[in-house]
Amino acid sequence: MLILNNDEIESLISVETSLRFLEKAYSQQAEGKAVYRPRTDLYLPNTTQSGVYAFKSMEGGLTDPPVVALRLNSDVIRWEEREGRTIKRKIPLAGSGKWVGLILLFSAETGEPLAIFPDGVIQRWRVAGTSALAARYLARENAATLGLFGSGWQAGAHVPMMCGIRTIKRIRLYSPTKANRERFAEEMEKKVRVPVQVVERPEEVADGADILVAATNAITRVIEPGWLRPGVHVTCVKDCELGEETIRRADRLAIHCRRFAPQNYIAGFGDQEIEAHDPVDFLQQGSGSVSSPEPPFWVGAPELKDLVSGNVPGRKSEREITCFINNIGMGLQFAALGACVYADAKSKGVGREVPTDWFLESVHP
Repeated sequence: MLILNNDEIESLISVETSLRFLEKAYSQQAEGKAVYRPRTDLYLPNTTQSGVYAFKSMEGGLTDPPVVALRLNSDVIRWEEREGRTIKRKIPLAGSGKWVGLILLFSAETGEPLAIFPDGVIQRWRVAGTSALAARYLARENAATLGLFGSGWQAGAHVPMMCGIRTIKRIRLYSPTKANRERFAEEMEKKVRVPVQVVERPEEVADGADILVAATNAITRVIEPGWLRPGVHVTCVKDCELGEETIRRADRLAIHCRRFAPQNYIAGFGDQEIEAHDPVDFLQQGSGSVSSPEPPFWVGAPELKDLVSGNVPGRKSEREITCFINNIGMGLQFAALGACVYADAKSKGVGREVPTDWFLESVHP
């Protein structure tokens, strides 16, 4: 069985191969040749004074190549108010100030484990790759200006991905903390060799943008409906970054999947399944009986698999406002990119092999 670290994965993964493997995975999903289980989050509110413990998991499987991936996170989470917005922060308490996220890759032919590696790099690339894949079908062909909200690790993955599907000539950036946005702009200019203009007000990002990306840790709206101009394509990593009014401005809308939020199970709420993207309100309530939020209006929109397969059309005119909601992760993405990294690592001799037999058993489970 192969073991890789994030540095090795970073050296192997690329925009081109990520998009190719993801597109193939969504094609298989449309054909009924791939499967995934919706994300499930478990919360234990009273195990640490540093925040709330959360365990997140999801799986996905492909027939070509025949693999199944299990992705899991073991986190301590805290919600904080910053410059008028509520953000969710993962606290690095493991080891010497680190986080815990793993991907286990299995053979769908023999059942045996193929690889185990951290999820950090693949997590960034699968989210950004999904946004970029949708933009390939929904953004104007001549899109040249990228407007970006955010200066964190998701924003950093979205820049090269968007540059990979369109010839981006300029980038406008806003992030609430001046030092963060200036540092990020310098890093991105070196990485993609495209000029990055840092702006002082968020609405300036949208001025003249052909593609607008919200890749933040905010759980409230960051793109106002009045900022959208004819011909723009807008995307987000959470629907709350757009909000209902902004989403309704779109002439053409697509979503990642119709499962609009994770399945949450919280200690103190019995066996209730709470379907919510961020259960902070329920956690603050403490215990009791609750009802899951009503599904948002957009859950009936076409999914990414429908765009990729050609079952629904992409952009039809230069003036359409198009929108993609990258609303929830799927284990399918980890199977696709896990298979991509695994094949490349095996062919190049990257990583460390440990006996597969260590993880097998002769006792019938």
